[in-house]
Amino acid sequence: MTKVVFYGASSVEGAGATSPERRFSTIVCRALGWEEVNLGIGGTTVTGRDDAGQVVAEESGIGRVPDVLDAGPDHVFILYGANDFAQSCPLGEPRLFRQGTFFWDYDTMIRGLLDGLEPGQITVSTCQYRVDAATPNALGLTLADYNRVIREAGERYGLCTLDPYADAGIDARNWPALAADDAHLNDTGHEVLAAFFTESLRKHLCL
Repeated sequence: MTKVVFYGASSVEGAGATSPERRFSTIVCRALGWEEVNLGIGGTTVTGRDDAGQVVAEESGIGRVPDVLDAGPDHVFILYGANDFAQSCPLGEPRLFRQGTFFWDYDTMIRGLLDGLEPGQITVSTCQYRVDAATPNALGLTLADYNRVIREAGERYGLCTLDPYADAGIDARNWPALAADDAHLNDTGHEVLAAFFTESLRKHLCL
């Protein structure tokens, strides 16, 4: 059985679902016959280094790379970054190397995973819609800015890159029916997200 690590924050952990069995990752694994290893920790960010490059947030995405590799996965699915937006973590940019920014910590997280995995073993996903997605954070950035970094990282390293923010059909119009709160999906929302991921993974991974 294919062992898949789902890596991220509260959405991966299953926030908003009434039980772990109803979170999107578990639904996907049931549909595809995968063994799930869920490494979602609510409230965490990808960004976790200070300016000197020291990991100061051990539960961050960059801080838990060894945990992912130690699980011995056949594949890793990453949905991570919504809290970087919500907590106004600096975005960073490719032309200016600065540790402790979303761009560079996401990039380093991916490179750390590639030390033990092949590009074909990693899927990255943008963060799905939430109520404040288009509301600028304290840095004047929207969720789309952080999602752009995710898409560009996937393209840069040749990873399977999925975009539920644009393509899953979850938006302001149907959010009240799909949401448990302003940031998290309810059981129905998890089912919609799982259906999108299941179809996309079958297509992109030739399952």
